[in-house]
Amino acid sequence: MTKMSNLPRDLAEEVLSKVPLTSLRKVRSTCKEWKTLSKRRSFAKKHLGQASVGAAHKVVMMMDLRIYLMSINLDNKNVESCIKREGELISGSDEVDVSRVFHCDGLLLFIPKDSTRVVLCNPYSGQTRFIESTFYFRNWWNYSYALGYEKSSRSCSRKYKVLRFITVTDFVECKIYDTSSDSWRFLDPPRGWRVGHYDRGLSLKGNTYWFANKKRSDKSDGDRSFLVCFDFTRERFGQPLPLPFEPFDEDTVSLSSVREEQLAVLFQRWDSLELEIWVTTKIEPESVTWNTKVFLQVNMSLQFQFLLTAASFFIDEEKKVAMVFNKNKERLLVNRNVAYIIGVDGSLREADLGDSNDKNCYPLACSYVPSLAKLT
Repeated sequence: MTKMSNLPRDLAEEVLSKVPLTSLRKVRSTCKEWKTLSKRRSFAKKHLGQASVGAAHKVVMMMDLRIYLMSINLDNKNVESCIKREGELISGSDEVDVSRVFHCDGLLLFIPKDSTRVVLCNPYSGQTRFIESTFYFRNWWNYSYALGYEKSSRSCSRKYKVLRFITVTDFVECKIYDTSSDSWRFLDPPRGWRVGHYDRGLSLKGNTYWFANKKRSDKSDGDRSFLVCFDFTRERFGQPLPLPFEPFDEDTVSLSSVREEQLAVLFQRWDSLELEIWVTTKIEPESVTWNTKVFLQVNMSLQFQFLLTAASFFIDEEKKVAMVFNKNKERLLVNRNVAYIIGVDGSLREADLGDSNDKNCYPLACSYVPSLAKLT
């Protein structure tokens, strides 16, 4: 019988291209030939093409301090089968407790719990970089992070960067890490507004957007809450961008992407529990245009509010539904993670995601598209 390692390269590529993404790590550790083959561009093109045929939506999810790859198929009539855990995505994550994860261009930035360094990796290629970092404040968990890249008109390659800042009543520190120089630099921070450490930024087309608020002491005219964007090419924050609503501190606001091209924002009022999801028609670091018609607007008939510090979500424009990740709404089941599927008709379905050992560890998800991006 012919051994797999002795197969012609084209045939070996064809066979290995059917291996699930989360099993690539095991394939590469099997033998040197497979490791070399799996890192060829021709194999990657075939493997990624095979994975995209009839594929469900892919999501990276941090749950119970681990990072998983999940597949979502809303065509499935069985609600419990709409979301499937494919396996752990990060090599070695079973040895590291992860407190936060961010995605950009196929790369993941994750922040280990109780660690002085952050980790940047490409789960598909297996590249990993450990970034040493010094914290000047004891409450290091209040630092905000973002992952993006610098665009170049002269080259197709992208220079990836990590932004880190902390705000209290104002910005007190702002630094950027450049993968090409493997070093941190201080930036001049903006003034007059702040981002809560629990407000996760959304990477879109190489830049990152946040929900932000003016300082309480700022009584000037204009919106009290808005979006802000950090432009990784210019290395600066842009001007405040308007929202299609005016939220209060107790309201839930969360950001998501649509086809890696548009931005969606979830807004739930704390008093009426009414839920809205708005989608942009144009989004750039210095300008935004919102669709004049709300994508989804429902009154939460079960009377519960999504968490202010979590509520990650994504939408399916074709099926007119949204999936929101949250803890169970029942007080006695606070360790239970749930995916809520909400239709534009007001329908609500629940998919059980299992328990967390820590009731304060929330399920956080972001869309994931594997790529060959290099950490150089």
